[in-house]
Amino acid sequence: MRKTLRTSPEQIQNGRILPTLLKLSVPAIIAFMFHTTFNFIDRLFVSRLGPVELGALGMAFTVQSILITIGAGTGVGASSLIARFIGAGKKEQANNAAEHTFLIILAFSLITTIFGPRLTRPLFVLLGASEQMLPYILGYINIVLYGSFFQFFSMIGNGILRGEGNTVTPMQVMVLGTLVNIALDPLLIFGIGPFPALGVQGAALATVIGRAASCLMLAASLFGKKNLIVLNMKAFRYQGAIIRGIFTVGGPTIVGQLSNSLGLSLLFILLRPYGDMAKSAFTLGFTYQQVAVLPIIGIAQGTLTMTGQNFGAGKIDRVKSIVEKSLLFCMGVMCVFALVMILGRVAFVRVFSDVGEVIRIGQAMLMIFALGFPFLAARFILASFFQGLGKGLAAFVINFSYILVFAMPLALLLSRLMGLEGIWIGIVSGNLLSSILGAIWAVATGRRLDAGAAEPIPAADAPKRRRSGIMAWTSTKSRR
Repeated sequence: MRKTLRTSPEQIQNGRILPTLLKLSVPAIIAFMFHTTFNFIDRLFVSRLGPVELGALGMAFTVQSILITIGAGTGVGASSLIARFIGAGKKEQANNAAEHTFLIILAFSLITTIFGPRLTRPLFVLLGASEQMLPYILGYINIVLYGSFFQFFSMIGNGILRGEGNTVTPMQVMVLGTLVNIALDPLLIFGIGPFPALGVQGAALATVIGRAASCLMLAASLFGKKNLIVLNMKAFRYQGAIIRGIFTVGGPTIVGQLSNSLGLSLLFILLRPYGDMAKSAFTLGFTYQQVAVLPIIGIAQGTLTMTGQNFGAGKIDRVKSIVEKSLLFCMGVMCVFALVMILGRVAFVRVFSDVGEVIRIGQAMLMIFALGFPFLAARFILASFFQGLGKGLAAFVINFSYILVFAMPLALLLSRLMGLEGIWIGIVSGNLLSSILGAIWAVATGRRLDAGAAEPIPAADAPKRRRSGIMAWTSTKSRR
């Protein structure tokens, strides 16, 4: 599999678009399939403890999703910068960008570990956690926060490899962590054999141990000799322009995704009048949406890598063809998933719960969510297209507008008019409107690329820009 699915810059820049895109995407799809399978099984085990515990896990995910967002956003920034450097034939700069990510990992980990657990109690009280649910939430999320280093390392390190076109090793890393997690879940949650019954805390501990295992494999790969990117930390020299280059894309991505996490938190506030059963139903419905979007996440990452390398190489027509084919393919896939979800929604809900109120709320939610799947796919692909170009602001606007400009205001308005189902309709409408915004922006960007208004090497890296360019910074320093 490793030999078959491994892609080179030559294939990415000159091979047939859809086969190459799928070749890049399949390992990521498999990896996220395993990761989401872990989330699914994790919540399935916790649901056996009771609906309050399941709802607590859903509320804890609002903070956990912030960690995921920071790690994933930084990984996207590193992947985009590395891909553009490789496409432009600047391998040494690509290596340097990869080395700088380790400073970022360390900084994020220290901040999260020191300050995170101190803020969780007042945060979840503000979000409306009940007295019955709060101890379970804190028991889970504080363990995750203390183990945040492993999460940041795995997500950002995988971004380095994806930037060079290696999606196989990140797949192996994520599969290993998931398998360890799944194996430990029942042992630590229910106390099988010599293991103590830790309940919700056991699920968190299994998650941290699984991530630690995946980090060991990832470190062996990153510092091995088979990668296009070669890391030499002994010769590392800090360059602030590299950090700025990573966060030119990674920063807006993080902020945009954090807005989604904030929106998720605000949704729980909207759900507060409907009780813990509504929160439990939303948790299981959100889990199924994560499963459905798996192939889209993988293809979006492939789109970013292909767009970045081809844009760095100045192949504008190919860049446009990549996003068009990716968009059409993903929307078609999500139409199929939507049909499956609509037809099987009652059975899907019963997998998690046999409580009548949860079943009633859950099946209505899945029906509405499924109708929005194609627009969800469009939003993911369009954001990745802009990230590959190094246009982090455009990707940020698409993601930010989804939850805070469109979804939340509509959910609030429609909940007043239609009750609980109005919240679900507001979320779907947010995906629809943000994908339309992204499509309009993408068309305008394509025209600018045709007119030569954008440089093949993005402005953040361009040698002509004295203050913003990485190459300009280094050349100015050498003259001095």
